[in-house]
Amino acid sequence: MTRSTQPKGGFAQVNGTQLYYETLGEGHPLVLIHGGFMDRRIWNDQFHAFAQHYQVIRYDVRGFGKSELPPMPYADRQDLSDLLNALGVEKTYLLGLSLGGVIAIDFTLEHPGMVDALILVGSPVLGFPIELLYTKEQFEQEQARWAALETAIQERDRPAMVEALMHDPTLVPSLNYPAARQRVRNNLSEYSFAWVLDPAPKQDLEPPAYERLTEIQVPTLIILGAEDDPRLFKDAEKLERDIAGASRLAIAETHHMPNMEKPEEFNIIILDFLGRL
Repeated sequence: MTRSTQPKGGFAQVNGTQLYYETLGEGHPLVLIHGGFMDRRIWNDQFHAFAQHYQVIRYDVRGFGKSELPPMPYADRQDLSDLLNALGVEKTYLLGLSLGGVIAIDFTLEHPGMVDALILVGSPVLGFPIELLYTKEQFEQEQARWAALETAIQERDRPAMVEALMHDPTLVPSLNYPAARQRVRNNLSEYSFAWVLDPAPKQDLEPPAYERLTEIQVPTLIILGAEDDPRLFKDAEKLERDIAGASRLAIAETHHMPNMEKPEEFNIIILDFLGRL
């Protein structure tokens, strides 16, 4: 345990770019991986709290925050491996939200010996067949849901992209959490949107996670916002069914970012899970 409140930050050289990271605390490593369109700051309510118990590492995924996205093939799971190697971390707990959960799953499948526990928050499962996720009508509703964002992307209109995301029914904190909602808006307003405006080729895991979840053999906790996108509940059911011993819970009255909407409850859940390992 440490009482230091000053994180150490820097850049780690990975495949063709640099990842910005911050570390704080002592003990078993715990890596926090943010969701899409955001950056490491979504963990502001967790970073110092968790650092009272663990060596906490948070970083900006390639293409977000201070980590650039050069036009070259890459894999987020390999970036994470390179970051951990640069920091001298041999084994860690992983906590990923949304895109961060995808990265955590793929990393665990490719580097099983480096992961001691897995916490997935609102995480999709790559490779999930579309026909199992949506009926035809639901798929059409999904296309309509993202139409404004797609138009803004085509027009490279960043303010319109921010508004489209802020008006999504579940992606951002609800009006019940104005402070968290404003933090998300601020974060989005600062983002370059390089991930969608100028994407680089991604090297996906083959076969995808959907076909390989039974390979995961570490303690796993699956968390959902009780009011998150309904499709993510299907992903959670798949995760719980295929990962031996996995447990699942929902945090009431939250959307896609329960860590920002109800940080105290979220933190207690995480620390209780890790403390029982």
